[in-house]
Amino acid sequence: MRIAGHINLWLMASQNLRRWRGKSLAIVIPLILVMATASFMMFTRGGFVKDAEIARGFLPDVTVQGIEAGRVGKISLAIKKRIEEIPHVKLVIPRVWGYLPLKIEGTDAAYTMMGLDLEQMVYDEKLPWTIEKGAFLAPGDRNKAVLGQGVALSFKTDVGERFVVEDTVDVGERLLVEDTLGNRGEFEVVGVLNNTVQIYSTDLIIVSLEDARLFFGYGENEASDLLVYADSPENVDRIAWEIAGSFKNIRVLTAKALTDLVKEAFGRRGGTFQAMWLILLTTVLLLVWAQSAHISVDVSKEIGILKAVGWQTGEIIEMRMMESLILGLGGTSIGILAGFLYALLGTPGISGYCLGCASVYPKFPVPVNCDFQSIVLLFILGVLPLMGVSAIPAWLAGVVDPDEAIRR
Repeated sequence: MRIAGHINLWLMASQNLRRWRGKSLAIVIPLILVMATASFMMFTRGGFVKDAEIARGFLPDVTVQGIEAGRVGKISLAIKKRIEEIPHVKLVIPRVWGYLPLKIEGTDAAYTMMGLDLEQMVYDEKLPWTIEKGAFLAPGDRNKAVLGQGVALSFKTDVGERFVVEDTVDVGERLLVEDTLGNRGEFEVVGVLNNTVQIYSTDLIIVSLEDARLFFGYGENEASDLLVYADSPENVDRIAWEIAGSFKNIRVLTAKALTDLVKEAFGRRGGTFQAMWLILLTTVLLLVWAQSAHISVDVSKEIGILKAVGWQTGEIIEMRMMESLILGLGGTSIGILAGFLYALLGTPGISGYCLGCASVYPKFPVPVNCDFQSIVLLFILGVLPLMGVSAIPAWLAGVVDPDEAIRR
């Protein structure tokens, strides 16, 4: 058959779908819902995975945390020198960080304050590259901060301004804690991070190590964790094993392990939508089977007339398969577009579940990554199962005896 013949079959299939638009919509609408679910799930999961991979470049080779009564707690700097003596360890840096539960305009929000040792040049190599406005902290800076975009937007703060952070506790009413341990802090904003790595920097408030110790009430010889840098990537695992075997009551995490934890956490949340998607897809395929396998009297007579005027069985089968192809391409395309727009809007209604937080910063954008590979995979998932289910009903329609069909 020439190309013109295939085009004519395509046009005939399109005309049939318009004539039987009720049956067509009964298949397309559920398919759109299925593919919208699959696409927003794939795009958001891809965004989190991409962010996790980019964030890995900002992480230390090994992170050492203290364990108190089975839970993560403070770590003493007494072991810092002993870790520095381990072969292939290039640098060990203390860090102090913690979460800030706040209520902003009646909305619960959680931010992260991180105190860095500004005398260590490693941060000059890594973090300033994510600065969008202003500059990074300089050695000796006190009461100054660099904010993630989510923090800057929530507090409506810009470079050069000052903002107040109050660690609050809600027990029926708002309780402001302002004691000498530093539960209240006032900082001048010197820089704002960009959104290159949203899950790493959006909720971040970066201050000096001394300011963070004052804010959270840490002693001079205490830290939240120790950042260990190796002289080469090949020695990271060896250093991690050496640290884990040399000290008690600590937890050792490599950059790869932290990245895998992020991927696993968001992958589990994506599994819920995968299960939902499989249920919806199975329902759509059963509906397609029922619609395709049941040949009405009118359709049967139409096929009989076509065969009587010279149509071949193969042409009937091809036309029926083209009907499924048109439905699959149309429903999948609209579903992918709907899912992409829903993801760009921040997955309203389920953003808290996607982010994995009960209380999240109001301005946190859900990361989205839409690539060619994902689009192709979605079209394969949306079109091929539909055509596969339609194959046998299409063959049954093609082998209908014309005399018997016309007499019905």
